[in-house]
Amino acid sequence: MHIFGGLRMLLLQAVLLLLVLPSRGQDTPTKEPGVQLPLPKGVCTGWVAGIPGHPGHNGTPGRDGRDGTPGEKGEKGDAGLIGPKGDTGETGVTGVEGPRGFPGVQGRKGEPGESAYVYRSAFSVGLETRVTVPNVPIRFTKIFYNQQNHYDDTTGKFHCNIPGLYYFSYHITVYLKDMKVSLYKKDKAVLFTFDKYQDQDLDQASGSVLLHLEMGDQVWLQVYGEGENNGLYADNVNDSTFTGFLLYHDTN
Repeated sequence: MHIFGGLRMLLLQAVLLLLVLPSRGQDTPTKEPGVQLPLPKGVCTGWVAGIPGHPGHNGTPGRDGRDGTPGEKGEKGDAGLIGPKGDTGETGVTGVEGPRGFPGVQGRKGEPGESAYVYRSAFSVGLETRVTVPNVPIRFTKIFYNQQNHYDDTTGKFHCNIPGLYYFSYHITVYLKDMKVSLYKKDKAVLFTFDKYQDQDLDQASGSVLLHLEMGDQVWLQVYGEGENNGLYADNVNDSTFTGFLLYHDTN
């Protein structure tokens, strides 16, 4: 192994020597007697190849290269998680009115409504004479209004022809005696009015009430008690009146 190593080194030296010697055809200096020619540049006397050195350190990194051309579009990734609900945005501009739609389906028939017929029942009458009899209906024969004829001036009673709620009132002139009258419904007094007469003076007494009446009920005024409370009065300038009218009828 040492022999082959020595031959290899000699062969390598010979090759290097040939490389540094001038090639054939080149001018060579004339060898003068007694003058030693210098060795070619780069050739050392007794040159022997040394042991290979250690690898050098890594050089500094080079500059970044140019951007490459865009690659092909990748495949669509998986859908991400649903994010939180965002804030409500501002109201947009009202759009253009759309075309008119088709007519809808006809609705169901409604419930029957109340009759358009207007129910009327009213009267207003006055006293024509001061002659009244106690404990019997007072006959008001001076008719102001009795278009439906629900008041009977021959008996002094109002007859209910339309069930419902009624309003009754009376205004009495009192003279010469005390006065006490009662408003009756079906033979029962429901309202009393008393006035004590003052000498040489005309007094006024009045009363009013709401009553619900059924068909056939009767309402009237009469002097309550005996003749000592019979101070009703009327003449051409002083009236005693009795009035009643229907507020609204029963729907049943």
